[in-house]
Amino acid sequence: MSTQTIDIGLGERVPPRPAPRPRRGVRALIAAVVALGVAVPIIAGVVTLPVRSVKIGGEFVHVSRSDIERAVEPMLASGLVRVDLDALRRAALDVPGVRDVAVRRVGPDSLEIWVVERVAVARWGNGGYLEIDGTHFAPPAGGASAEALPVLSGPEGRHRRVLDLHIALARALEPLGMRIDATELTARGVLHATLGGGPRLVMRPAAVDRDFGTRARALATVMAGRLHDVERVDFRYPSGFAVRMKAHAAGGSRP
Repeated sequence: MSTQTIDIGLGERVPPRPAPRPRRGVRALIAAVVALGVAVPIIAGVVTLPVRSVKIGGEFVHVSRSDIERAVEPMLASGLVRVDLDALRRAALDVPGVRDVAVRRVGPDSLEIWVVERVAVARWGNGGYLEIDGTHFAPPAGGASAEALPVLSGPEGRHRRVLDLHIALARALEPLGMRIDATELTARGVLHATLGGGPRLVMRPAAVDRDFGTRARALATVMAGRLHDVERVDFRYPSGFAVRMKAHAAGGSRP
């Protein structure tokens, strides 16, 4: 029996077998682990990045930028990513006189707050202002004076109705050069309107919706040049109105 010997020689290298390639899912997992090791410090740095700049914009009349700054300042101590933008917006909305607020990030360490202020069209008798939609809101402390605005008053919860009546009266009287300084709706449903430098008008609200413009023109014709002597005009008559003159004025007129 013979033995066969195979000599491969000392100088010859046998190439190693290639290691098996990891499957696609495994490769993705390895890449994620490697990336995570780099990303964690970066993310942590962003989370703790302080808010260095806050831009507050808007057209301010009754509200001031300092009011907004004081409202949102307590929420800016945390890192930029941790700032709750919704909570920041709610805090700014709580400032008296603010109608709407938009908050957004504009840079790595900056925020922008845009404020829409409520626009007052009238003062309410027992305090506060009215917007054009009848919303009653409290005046901000130290806000600009609104003495030039008309004063409206009426039962609680009737802000919108009183404002609508006031606007209808103002439109009917504007062509006649008559300005309304105050409008009041009483609990009994009687409407009083005080004209600037002129008389007090008394009527039922329904009359405003019907033919008040016609009656106002008749009043201007009858009392041409003498409205400043009139104390009160009562429009609650079915087919006309009654005029009461001031004490110093001689005579009167009853159509």
